[in-house]
Amino acid sequence: MGGEMWQNLVEFAVSRGYWGIENLSLIPGTVGAAPIQNIGAYGVELKDILENVEAYSIENGEKKIFLKEECEFGYRDSVFKNKFKGKYFISAIVLKLSEKRNQHLRYRALQEFLDKNNIKVESSKDVSDAVMEIRKSKLPDPRVLGNAGSFFKNVFVSKQKLKDLLALYKNMPYYEEEENFKVPAGWLIEQCGWKGKKVGNVGVHDKQALVLVNYGGATGEEVKSLSEQIISSVNSQFGLILEREVNLI
Repeated sequence: MGGEMWQNLVEFAVSRGYWGIENLSLIPGTVGAAPIQNIGAYGVELKDILENVEAYSIENGEKKIFLKEECEFGYRDSVFKNKFKGKYFISAIVLKLSEKRNQHLRYRALQEFLDKNNIKVESSKDVSDAVMEIRKSKLPDPRVLGNAGSFFKNVFVSKQKLKDLLALYKNMPYYEEEENFKVPAGWLIEQCGWKGKKVGNVGVHDKQALVLVNYGGATGEEVKSLSEQIISSVNSQFGLILEREVNLI
């Protein structure tokens, strides 16, 4: 159901040997929120395993089933964040998982972790456990330090723009995504000197620059202001526009 915590669903699936959902382990939030954001991590996105979304119109209470194609999924984006924003309550989703081995280990950080720790993947739980260890090492526990997870989207650039950037920043990480290239937003933010920086009651996490944290008593305006400063810095240094992954209320 839509109100179930996402991690509970992941644990349910991997404990039964199903493949497809394991890379999405330990993503905070509910099952119903997952398609709104088209959550993704370590080379897998929700759209890769989703069949349909069950939702109810907030206006008239009518039930509607959205097929995957109707969800208009994009990078951390969906129809529920755009033309249908605030118009539907997501009550359930249908996923298509596999009983057969169907691993996705192409994401560099995941493969490096497995190699470094001599982990032989024999089940989806092996992948899930690895992903959780990586996330725990980089991301703060929201129960201890207030945060909303990844605050910014990674940036996609053309081949020419990538070439121009690599001429200036030879060690810049990037990942090929179909016809474009993805540059990690966290790396861009770190290069601008924001990683671990505190501004009033808010700041940038010292282990993952994608995460903005609340040290206690921060207002929404403080968080918004910090994000705007970071966006401005990245644009000034790299000529790239960061987009927020979170929804501003």
